[in-house]
Amino acid sequence: MNNLEERTHIYRVPIRPQYRRRKRPKKSNNSLKFIFFIAAICFLTYFFINHQSEINFLSNENSKGHSPIDISFNFSPRRQNILLMGVDVATNSENPFKGNRSDTMLLISIAPYGKNINVISIPRDSKVYIAGKNKADKINHAFAFGGAKLAVRTVEEAFGVKINNYVAISNEGVIKMIDTLGGLPIYIEKNMKYDDYSANLHINLKQGNHILSGKQTEGYLRFRHDSYGDIGRIRRQQWFFNALLERLKDPTVIVKLPELLKIIPEYIQTDLSAYDLAKYAGIAKNVDTSTIQIATIPGSPSTKGIISYWIIDPIRTQELINKMVYRNKTDIDLKELNVGILYADAKENTANLLKQELEAQGIENIKMQPTNSASKNYIAIHNLDIAGEVINDLKKTIPEIKDKHTIYDPIGINRAGKDFTIMISDL
Repeated sequence: MNNLEERTHIYRVPIRPQYRRRKRPKKSNNSLKFIFFIAAICFLTYFFINHQSEINFLSNENSKGHSPIDISFNFSPRRQNILLMGVDVATNSENPFKGNRSDTMLLISIAPYGKNINVISIPRDSKVYIAGKNKADKINHAFAFGGAKLAVRTVEEAFGVKINNYVAISNEGVIKMIDTLGGLPIYIEKNMKYDDYSANLHINLKQGNHILSGKQTEGYLRFRHDSYGDIGRIRRQQWFFNALLERLKDPTVIVKLPELLKIIPEYIQTDLSAYDLAKYAGIAKNVDTSTIQIATIPGSPSTKGIISYWIIDPIRTQELINKMVYRNKTDIDLKELNVGILYADAKENTANLLKQELEAQGIENIKMQPTNSASKNYIAIHNLDIAGEVINDLKKTIPEIKDKHTIYDPIGINRAGKDFTIMISDL
């Protein structure tokens, strides 16, 4: 892509060979579907409330020594891809799902039998062809032109992946969801100050650990007025995703399910059935968020024209899709890896201990570098030939990185090693 002329900076050819679209069965009556959904959630709520003393979400045995009750659903033996979209209601506040753009797009890929979860962020300014149109446009306009169905078709045709289901939530829905959950515990990596009176958006967040209200969470997700621009904003959306999963695993949240039901019809749109929702709830309790791999579609900001686009790099995008969705693996010799450790000044001893642990595993090329930008603890993979399993194997043997989140970062934000970088903050 980088060697092509500007006129070719449109990502159109699918990553995978085009598949035949099968006609989906006609949807059942929406009101009947919603009744079944309520029944399923109420059953789960009743079950959890009446068996809280017997359920242990974090280990194989509860405090009384009894085996926990297994309410797991049999997950699909096939890969499941879900498109999660956050909708900006700036254009039409009365109906958030008509005429508004998708401010956030996350492709969530769940491996067969729910073994692991990968998440790919699609920059909203990505330059693609909207499905059925012959003019290049930003991918977030697809939702404004034709709602969730057109957005799904556009992602499928642009990236060559099958989307099984979609979930769209308005920014007002995010606010109400977080408030219903009692706030979202998260670490704010920097002071964030911004006011947009025309959009009624006021952000004033201080660095540090906080429990954010719904409105504060919206500000955290929408802030992009720093040196990283929209890419920094995407990174914060990824941290939000992890923090939300951790929050939903809290047993005290279960009793709030009936309250969450109230916001679903007005603020959330999805084609998931009641059974599907219950199935995902069943596997969510076992998700280890440190094993979730997160990435952003590789590319670069456009440098020509008056419209800002994210110009997708097709080669690196194909590599990313192969790793994250199709889970292709490459044999890696640990001795050939080039690893970086970025650490806060106060964590120099921890960084040195980690270096020794990595060397014990056979990694020889390690670069140590202090930094004042280590605001999060995570592992960034820069070389897409490295499968997440390599990192997960290292986590099993090295306590210092056991709970660190993994992200694919071919762009190279905070990069110290050629293959991957470990960030150690002073938290």
